[in-house]
Amino acid sequence: MNPVTATIHPVGQVSPTGDFGWACFAAREPQTFVNSRGLVFGGTYEEASAWMTGQLPQARAFVVIFSRGEGMEAFLAGLSPAVASVPMAGGAAARASGAGFTHPAAEDVAVFAITEGQWRSVSVTSHFPKGEAFRCLGDAPRRFSAIMTHEGTVGVGDHLWKARAAFGLAPDDWDRLALVTDDGIVLHLHEDGERVVSGADLPASREVRLALFDPDRGGAAILARARPDALAFGCAGLFGLFGSDRPWEAVMPTTYLFGEIANANGIPRFANLTFSLLIPRP
Repeated sequence: MNPVTATIHPVGQVSPTGDFGWACFAAREPQTFVNSRGLVFGGTYEEASAWMTGQLPQARAFVVIFSRGEGMEAFLAGLSPAVASVPMAGGAAARASGAGFTHPAAEDVAVFAITEGQWRSVSVTSHFPKGEAFRCLGDAPRRFSAIMTHEGTVGVGDHLWKARAAFGLAPDDWDRLALVTDDGIVLHLHEDGERVVSGADLPASREVRLALFDPDRGGAAILARARPDALAFGCAGLFGLFGSDRPWEAVMPTTYLFGEIANANGIPRFANLTFSLLIPRP
């Protein structure tokens, strides 16, 4: 979970397996997450993309940990089809502000290429669509202040306030009510003055639906995927939403990050409020 070593390699340094770590939201002390054969890398987005391409002959899966809070969408979209087809999980390292801690030290992203076994990548969400689709107005990737519904243009703050009231949520509950895209990418929201900001880029269409947290349905979905030899990269927001009821942690290694890699129709995408899983194939 937390970094397992105090030795920091220069950006771009390749290190042997076992020398890979990140800041986990829930960890209180350094712990070993998993022991697996592979190679690790830390560097810029461009360097990591080239390095991952070079690992294709031997890589069976990639664990990708972002040190920054932006640029993940462009990085994932820019991966070659061959790299993007390799099972992939991970997310953004937990951080108070600025860059999150990774090992090896990475300007943008640290990557672990697993070179043994056969894997599949699966994403699981606990927020489920509610109501009709609407369009977030504007052109900023993660910010908007108004939406277009079938009834016309309305302020997003008013829309969310009414939705929370209808669902019996507190007026300032930014965790249980989120957005979801047509392909299942969940977006966490927070307030920034008169605008609302999402934790991952809006889709190109800017069309989304509201998504409501369902602890029973979501918890059952996570447990259904849990395996002792699976790797789980969950959202820090879900750690808080589920409270002490997180039985999957007794089944598989689990870490909590600030955004996750979702599998959307076989394509890696950056998302929020999601469990990003690597599951061994039988």
